[in-house]
Amino acid sequence: MNKMILMGIGACLVISCMFSAGCISPDVPVQIDDPVLTLTVEKEGMMVPVNALMTFILPANPTTGYSWTVMESDGLIVKEEYKATPVPEGWTGGGGCQYYTLTAEKAGTYTFKAGYERPWETDTAPIWTITQTLVFSEAENDDFAGENMLTVLFNGVVNPKAGEVVKICTAGNPTTGYYWQASPKNELTVLKDEYIADTTAGLVGAGGTYVWYVTAKKAGTYQFEAACQRSGQDPVNLFFFGLTFV
Repeated sequence: MNKMILMGIGACLVISCMFSAGCISPDVPVQIDDPVLTLTVEKEGMMVPVNALMTFILPANPTTGYSWTVMESDGLIVKEEYKATPVPEGWTGGGGCQYYTLTAEKAGTYTFKAGYERPWETDTAPIWTITQTLVFSEAENDDFAGENMLTVLFNGVVNPKAGEVVKICTAGNPTTGYYWQASPKNELTVLKDEYIADTTAGLVGAGGTYVWYVTAKKAGTYQFEAACQRSGQDPVNLFFFGLTFV
């Protein structure tokens, strides 16, 4: 699987609702039709061993003077790269994405924090921040060294306002008996969840996309978690990441 092909997930048909939440929460009367941020998650394997990679992809446009700056990364090896979005010849200011690829040489829990700011505005706080807790496990061998085990693509407003909606997507295939189930933390509310089957291949059991719509009533940093498992069995895959509402 090409771990960086993220944009194609989601052009599908809604067929069923299979998660724990199942419907729109009556306690949070917000619109889910127009989420301000969409996150697409691709995860390979239960744990991320040392020397394997995690990638966070963030919207950026250096022609505005703003750029992402790493604010905290103790113990991590950080590789960053900006990729411009292709635009017609002669166009300028099209923007693109900042890629942060992260790994660690020792097992443990790390913090990665970056801010989107104009470097010369030293008295001004970043307009966006990303704070992620990263966990790397012991590696039994080097089979996954250099492999990208987790990718999270941010598309939209990185720090939504309290009450705004965030859409979270990941690939899955419930016909195998395994399904994704969310476990949001710290009063992060799941407004709606759904499974969208991929009908483009024309194959039964081809899989599709799990989608969650979430929000928070108050500003703060919240954790979203999801696990893939069969009923009554331990998870075979999982992911988690932080969401900051302002």
